[in-house]
Amino acid sequence: MDNSTTLVASTIKGMHHVGIAVSDVEKSVEFYQSVTALKRIDHDNIAGYLPEPCEKSAVLKGPNGYLQLMQFAGPTDLSEVPVAGPGVTHLCLQSPAEDALFNKFINNGAKPVSKGDQPIDLNGQGVRYGYARDADNIMFEIEQLDQPRFEGSIWIAHIALVTPDLDQSVAFYRNLLGVETYGLVNKVMGERFDEVTGIENVRIRVAWFNTGNMVLEIWEYVNPKTPHPGEPLPFSKIGYNKIALEVDDLEAELSRLKRMGVECLNEPEEINGITEVYFRDPDGNLISLLKPNPSAEAGVANLEHIRWLPSPSNPTAGK
Repeated sequence: MDNSTTLVASTIKGMHHVGIAVSDVEKSVEFYQSVTALKRIDHDNIAGYLPEPCEKSAVLKGPNGYLQLMQFAGPTDLSEVPVAGPGVTHLCLQSPAEDALFNKFINNGAKPVSKGDQPIDLNGQGVRYGYARDADNIMFEIEQLDQPRFEGSIWIAHIALVTPDLDQSVAFYRNLLGVETYGLVNKVMGERFDEVTGIENVRIRVAWFNTGNMVLEIWEYVNPKTPHPGEPLPFSKIGYNKIALEVDDLEAELSRLKRMGVECLNEPEEINGITEVYFRDPDGNLISLLKPNPSAEAGVANLEHIRWLPSPSNPTAGK
């Protein structure tokens, strides 16, 4: 795999959507609409090709991103992805502090992962954090901000994946996105982090990339050590099943993947007005590159962006 130091510009516009397999789409929609300000949109599918056909789906929209909830036939496996991974562990939702989003999650049946019944102040900088799991054991992070940089009651801050090799993952996503990390910390530890993660004596390394509209957060747990991933989870396994990146030039991006030594899992084919190609990162997490045609109903252009951080389309932002 090409881990060269020279960055090659990409045509990635942002994170189009995050896919989540759930046991019951309607129950999940009811839960998230009762707790958050995410809105259900009219069309229920914003993907092109799916690795496994789903029985039912629904799309929730925030100001800066889409979530696609998918329900599959067959047995339901509600086993949880551990906090220390490996794999995609959580989605982070931000809200103004006065909205008390963490308490709304708990009051509507979510199970706290973090210690205590209130979000935790990590650093005295006006942000309080907490992890919780919904009825499907899918984990969310809630951040309550005294002074949010966004307008409104909700923001989809980031999707987090956990890896046993942060350096390998950072090199991969740096090449894929064509942009540097905007932050990398090698020693995250302390009592407050123990409380947030629910793990005693936790120690973590972490890096962040801004895709344009949403952040990709990558963790490596040093204590306890993140296990090496086994076989990739089935697409229908309850939990986060894909991260979709929208591109301007799919052909150019496929050439970049080939130069990186990345093998695609399907051939490009337009379905539902979208051409989508899947591949896996070094840990087996499922990623797609997605190109909507002009008639597609959802796209990154219709979303708010994180313009204060460098991104593939604006690598010098904030400098």
